[in-house]
Amino acid sequence: MHPLALEQDFRMRSGRLQSWGVGVLVLASLFWVYAAWQVVTPYDSTYNAVDCPAPAGSEPRDLYFDDSEYAHESALQCASDRSWPKPLAALVISVPLSAVGTALVTAGAVSVRLRRHDAEMQSARS
Repeated sequence: MHPLALEQDFRMRSGRLQSWGVGVLVLASLFWVYAAWQVVTPYDSTYNAVDCPAPAGSEPRDLYFDDSEYAHESALQCASDRSWPKPLAALVISVPLSAVGTALVTAGAVSVRLRRHDAEMQSARS
């Protein structure tokens, strides 16, 4: 096989490796966006039909130091009705995806750069 064809094949495989890495990182980012969306959007309580504020915007002191009994019960209901397993699972899944994506992008970029460096070294020797 011709050396130029080998070089093109190598660069194509490295580019494919980087593309897979970028795709995996985009998937991990979507999991992060889903988890963030769950934290910053308000939700409805399933039992009492209470409109609950977003967890990021709610005050923890509302659970304990509110003057009205209804507001205290509503705050407790909102705190207990929030479904945390889904956003937490999204974050847990995103961690290995981020590591794999980063490794793929890095491996592709480093292999191309090392190949280029090797070619420059060979041309400097000649």
